[in-house]
Amino acid sequence: MTMPTGLLEWGQAGQFNAIDDRSAIAALLADGSNLTGLKAAPTLTAGSGLAITMGPWLAVVDCNDGTRAVIGNRASATFNETAGGASARVDVLWADINPDNATWTLALITEAAMAGRSGCFLGLIFVPASAGTSAAMQLNPGNARSLGCWGRATFPSLSYGGTGWGTLASMTIPAYDSDVGAVYELEVWGNGSITQAGKTTLSFRANVGAVAMVTLGFGSTSFGNSNLFRWWATARIIVVSLGTGGQVRSFVKGNQSEWNTNLSPSNGNVVEGHQAESSGTNAKDSTRDGVFSLQASWGGSGQSLTSQVALAKRVC
Repeated sequence: MTMPTGLLEWGQAGQFNAIDDRSAIAALLADGSNLTGLKAAPTLTAGSGLAITMGPWLAVVDCNDGTRAVIGNRASATFNETAGGASARVDVLWADINPDNATWTLALITEAAMAGRSGCFLGLIFVPASAGTSAAMQLNPGNARSLGCWGRATFPSLSYGGTGWGTLASMTIPAYDSDVGAVYELEVWGNGSITQAGKTTLSFRANVGAVAMVTLGFGSTSFGNSNLFRWWATARIIVVSLGTGGQVRSFVKGNQSEWNTNLSPSNGNVVEGHQAESSGTNAKDSTRDGVFSLQASWGGSGQSLTSQVALAKRVC
C-alpha cells in the first residue's frame, strides 16, 4: 500500500479550484496566532491487519522560503504501519512537503528525524514489541494548534478540604505543541467556606504531572468574619526549553475575598498576591502529553473550597 499524497491547497498550477481556496482561507483564519502546524486535527483508527485510517485534517506549513502553504485531506485515507520489532518504538506520523511540486506526502519517521524537517507533525504511534496489528498500537493524533482559550469554559466542581494537595482544574498540553517562550494558563475561580474557630492557611500551586511548582500562600488572618468566601487563581507555565529534558518556569496569582460584604485590607477580609521563581526551572517533557493543573492545600481541617469555572489557554 502506498502512502497517501495530495496537493498544496494553492498549488494547482493553471487551475482554479474554489473549494481548495476556501479550505486555505479557513485554515489561515482559524486563529490569529501565526502558528504553523495542524489547524484541524485528524482521527486515527485501527483497521484490519496493520492498516490505519486517518480522518480529514488541515494544516499550515512553513515552506522555508518566506511563504506558507495549506495542506490537508478532506476525506479519510488509509496507510499501513510496520509491525513491532524486538523492542517497543514510537513512530511519528508526518506530512512531508515539496513546495516546488506543490505536493505533500505522509511518512512514518522517528522522532529524531523531525529536527529540521520541512512539513508537519500529525501524530504519534506507540508500537509495542512484536505488535502484529494496528489494533495493538496506541494511536495519538496531533492537536489543532491555536492561541487563546482552548474550547469553552468548563465547570470542574472539584472540592478540596485537606492538608495535602487537591486538584481544582487541569488541562492537557499535547505532545509537540510547545515552542520556546510558549505560555500555558489555567484561570479558575469558585467559592469556599471556613470555620471561625479553625481559620488556617490556604495555598495554591502549579503542577505538571508529578512535578510541583511555585506555591502561593494566604495566611489565616486573610479571612473575614463570615464563613463564606470567593476565590480566583491563575497558574501559568512558561516554556524555557524543549525535548525530553524540557524545562518551564511557573507563576501563580490569586485572590480570596469575603462573600457579600465590603472588602478592605483593613477589614482583614480580602487578600491578593502572586509568586514566581526568582531563578531556576522545572522539568516538562514537551515530546509527550502532559497534564497541567492548579492545586490547593489547607493548613488544617474543617475548611473547604470548590472550583466552579475554569478557562484553559495557550497565551502565546
